Amino acid sequence: MKNSVAHCLLIVFAIGCTVPETPRDLQMMGDLVLGDYAVGYKTIFTYDRTRNGVPYSDWDGNLTNNHSPELGRQFQINVWYPAESGSGDRINYSHYVYLRGRQTDFGASEGQKESAKQTFIEQTQGLGNVTIGVLGSTKEDFTSDHLDQLLELEVYGRLNATPVKEKFPVVVYPNGGSPAFQSITCEYLASHGYVVIAFTPKGRFSSGLEVSTIGLEVAVDDFEFVLGKVSEQPNVDMDKVAIVANAISSSVGAAAISRNDKLKALVSLEGGLPSAFEQGLLNESVFYLAENITAPMLFIYSSHPSIDPKYTFQLKYADRYYARFSNMSEWVMLNYGMFDVFVPDILGKHKGNTQKGFEEAHELVLRFLDQEINGGTDEVFEANFLSALTELDSTFVLDEIPAPPNIAILKDRFLKEGFDEIERIYKELKEGGNLQPYAMFFYKDYRSWLAWQKDEDYVYRQRLYELGYDSYPESARMNYYLAYYSMQVGQNAKAIKHYKNALSLVENDPDLSASERESITNYSRSDLKEIN
Repeated sequence: MKNSVAHCLLIVFAIGCTVPETPRDLQMMGDLVLGDYAVGYKTIFTYDRTRNGVPYSDWDGNLTNNHSPELGRQFQINVWYPAESGSGDRINYSHYVYLRGRQTDFGASEGQKESAKQTFIEQTQGLGNVTIGVLGSTKEDFTSDHLDQLLELEVYGRLNATPVKEKFPVVVYPNGGSPAFQSITCEYLASHGYVVIAFTPKGRFSSGLEVSTIGLEVAVDDFEFVLGKVSEQPNVDMDKVAIVANAISSSVGAAAISRNDKLKALVSLEGGLPSAFEQGLLNESVFYLAENITAPMLFIYSSHPSIDPKYTFQLKYADRYYARFSNMSEWVMLNYGMFDVFVPDILGKHKGNTQKGFEEAHELVLRFLDQEINGGTDEVFEANFLSALTELDSTFVLDEIPAPPNIAILKDRFLKEGFDEIERIYKELKEGGNLQPYAMFFYKDYRSWLAWQKDEDYVYRQRLYELGYDSYPESARMNYYLAYYSMQVGQNAKAIKHYKNALSLVENDPDLSASERESITNYSRSDLKEIN
């Protein structure tokens, strides 16, 4: 239930209401404004028995075969949730760090704890070196003494606290350092009425996420498994699910959204999604298409040579919010931004106040999630709110444009209302600001469907490629097919024009493979000879 000290004081003598405990000295939470809920925490250890288990891999690729493959693929699912005030056991940050040693072997030995501590130290040193490469400053190494100081800090979550008996929106936060890297974010959001899930996506052959297109797809499979397990919890509203992600996990989130429209929003919290490299990985996926991504997105980013919002401008069917914190760096939006108070310059010296940057960014994250999945009415970038943020550099918004119906709907519309309806939808979308209403891949799929006993005289396919040419006049492929189907319906003058267009464009068309380029060239020349 919500904490309500004042209410309890009024009626404590009448009905014996228990006054909530005195607020604890939660130094880790800094000046974050916590919500009305106490926060519970639990860990679910489970297996995907449809896949084999994998060995543990450190960041360098060294394997530790501490697993039993036949038990299934290992999942440690960390859950923070709104809880009854005063219930559950207090825990320190050490609880989250030690769980790092139980990703592939669910035991809890002293050896695993020591391994988790050493891994945390090495990874913190590694992240610091990466950050320094961006900032150009220097730092002292993070040591075991520094870690011991952090391990003793009490966290906000209470272990196995009693859940509030309501359903709450769900936020999934995948990260390779779960739960130790993003626990503050998770506790903060849970206090504001979210069930927050953290897990570590794995690779095909080890616990390490593979930085490749296949690696992203495997991580999405992990995401879907975790989401399925979460859906079994009684306190989750599965119609309100969002993703928050950092680093390459933001691209895992985008890949997941492209496959599952159950996911309603994405926060790239200093993620790699707005980079040419990760967009390149995503573009190799057959699922990653602008038409498949309509969930609103918030991009929080800093000055980094690889990050530029322009790499996400093609996601035109989603509302996109951009907030730049120029004096921060990538890992500041993990717990490290708040750890600077305890271990100064833990990731190197920054121009800005990392704690303040973390807190302000998380205020934006909460406003965004509240607006998009939790019925909030406050605008994400409301002017008075933004004016009070000292570490925020700039913001802007790109509004969505009308998205086309999916191919199943367009097939149904054709069968019920004819091709005039397909043209009407195209025109309506274009008038609404979508200058290329149907994606290029759509034309191939739709023409193949029309060819099966629906367009024996080629008329509809010729009309289809009239639309395709209208959207993509510089495409050799669109010109070729418009020419071919024009020839089939006896419009030879139009066929000649577009065959010639195709030949003039074919060599420099970036969308063509070598074999397709050769085919268009040969068939265009052959058909021109036949017409003449």
